[in-house]
Amino acid sequence: MTCWKTINITKEVGQNRLIMLSVFTGIVAFIVFYIPFSMIFQPIDLIEPPLFGVLISLFLLPLMHKLMHVGPLLFTDKEIRLQWNTKYRFILTLKIELNSTLSKKTSVLSMLAPSIVITIPLIITAFFIPEYYPILLMLASVHIGISLHDWLTLISLVYAPKKSIIEKSENEFDILVHKR
Repeated sequence: MTCWKTINITKEVGQNRLIMLSVFTGIVAFIVFYIPFSMIFQPIDLIEPPLFGVLISLFLLPLMHKLMHVGPLLFTDKEIRLQWNTKYRFILTLKIELNSTLSKKTSVLSMLAPSIVITIPLIITAFFIPEYYPILLMLASVHIGISLHDWLTLISLVYAPKKSIIEKSENEFDILVHKR
């Protein structure tokens, strides 16, 4: 096996630029979703959800995002270890350890899983429960901002050779191909 390409989005784009792009993407996503929804549901009386519920949802969103990456991996025969840690005494973090390589299809599905399982249902729910559409669209937009890193990685994975194998190390992905 030879390494076809190493993907490290944080190193390629830069940590500060990636954070700024994520925030900008989330704001643009909220504007793009909010304007049509506000035009469609103009006569609807909005209901203000409890602030504590919204804060808990925002707090759990990155954790749920990380757990959704594990979803497609559960259907493989790979050994997955989840390690829970706390940061600053109250922020839960999750580290996923996978001791083997993945196929390109599984890696792409793992990158797409949070958007499919979190973002799309939030937008659909905002359409069917219009009383809460601003909060639901805000959560979806925050998740789109969180998912920017995944989408940038996904672009590189899509252009990888068809029979490639993906190996994840600490902060990067190695795309491996069979040596001919």
